[in-house]
Amino acid sequence: MEMVCVPTDYSRSLLLAGTAADGAPATLRARIEAFKVHLSADIAVPGAETALRTLLADLRRLPLQLSLDADHGQGRLNDNLIDQIEHLAADIDPERLIRVGAAPSGALHIRIGVDHTAAHLTGAPDGHGTHLRRPGYQFPRLRHPGSGLGAVLTAAMLTGEVFKTVTALRPGSHRHINVLDFCPVALFTSDKRAPEHLHLERLALIGAGAIGTAIALILRALGATGELIVVDRQLFERPNVTTYSLGAQRDADERLPKVDIVKTALQGMDVHRIHGTVDKLIAEIETGRSPMPQMVLGAVDNIEARHDIQRIYADLVLDGGTGGRAGTTVSLHEALPTGPCTRCYFPTDTTAVSAERRLHQVTGLPLARIARGDQPLTEDDLRHLPRQGRQLLEKHLGKPVCGLGHLIGLTTIDGDNTYQPSASFVAQQAASLMIGALIYRGGWGRHAPIRQIEYDTLYGPRPDMVDARRPRPGCYCQANADIIKAVRSQRGTNAT
Repeated sequence: MEMVCVPTDYSRSLLLAGTAADGAPATLRARIEAFKVHLSADIAVPGAETALRTLLADLRRLPLQLSLDADHGQGRLNDNLIDQIEHLAADIDPERLIRVGAAPSGALHIRIGVDHTAAHLTGAPDGHGTHLRRPGYQFPRLRHPGSGLGAVLTAAMLTGEVFKTVTALRPGSHRHINVLDFCPVALFTSDKRAPEHLHLERLALIGAGAIGTAIALILRALGATGELIVVDRQLFERPNVTTYSLGAQRDADERLPKVDIVKTALQGMDVHRIHGTVDKLIAEIETGRSPMPQMVLGAVDNIEARHDIQRIYADLVLDGGTGGRAGTTVSLHEALPTGPCTRCYFPTDTTAVSAERRLHQVTGLPLARIARGDQPLTEDDLRHLPRQGRQLLEKHLGKPVCGLGHLIGLTTIDGDNTYQPSASFVAQQAASLMIGALIYRGGWGRHAPIRQIEYDTLYGPRPDMVDARRPRPGCYCQANADIIKAVRSQRGTNAT
């Protein structure tokens, strides 16, 4: 029987690119497909191998032309590493091969290392952080061996710079980074501590999507050990291959539970999978089948799910998110059961736009036509739509209108009605903030003020991106403090 090769689905990453660039999807795709990126690395630099693998995978999630220099300066790539990289790329898109050899004419040269005179942009992990430099700017001396967190962050930052270049963003909508020295643990403060082994106890990860798989990628790169509960009810599908940090085409074909993707990646940890919702986790906690988490990493994409996470009443919630107009803004919200809690950050929205109105806003399809949701989409429906609306909907001719919001990425099965473009390098920067906060809160930052951190990846981290947060007056956590205390006490007793 002849095998049929299904083309890689780049729709979500291209939607993010199109939204950021305000460009016509077809024109932008043609530009990206013609763009050449050449990679090189000095694998003698600690963390460079992990950074190179992550960078290659992030760039392969865009339909670029990629090439790899196996012998650029010191620390040349060995045949085994090249083979691993080629297989990694083929797992994402088997039809777009990596060219190994010298840089093709006109290619953008991205290098991992500290010798950056021949590259357009160079980055290297330094402990849990990263340094980026363009030509003409001196590369600093590395203080510590690069950790898995520093390596993934380096790759995500480099991919972000490639993204800005290849999409030709309009002036004023972004900032090309010439110099960056940033650590998601210490942020912009000076820290001389070397990375230590990360052992985790009673940690829960809620959500195994774009941010959740990026968290798992970082934990694997760190060689983390200990216990992890991972909760997600969804299955891995083809559009996830180009937006998540883990998972291959074969996983999408098998429609594996997303929690299985995380467990497979974290062989060094004791991973308890819950293929379900937060309610299922809470039931297991209250019956003693799962321990009460001390810390929860929230990697969900809607307000209701964030409120559900708060009902676990863990000692600390680290909520990560992506959003903004183009889906390129990343955020971290630190939350306590006594406040500020996730409800303080995300009050219930009583003015949310319906899925029907959002479909109308994005495509131009009349509300009266959307109301006839059981009738299939026809050529007549597209005739008077704006160009963007026609391009989004033409591939779905013959399908019922009621399902179009989900098909073009305006909704999720969890009920989120907001349009969320996605890219792995954005999710990895959000995940880096979360793992950085996890390390910080587990060490010298245990008693530091509760923070909210937010920046747009089109501009990069900035010193003014951190705000202290206090509980919101009248929030549930303030009005029901006694109930929360009693629930936490009972669940702690059940877990012992």
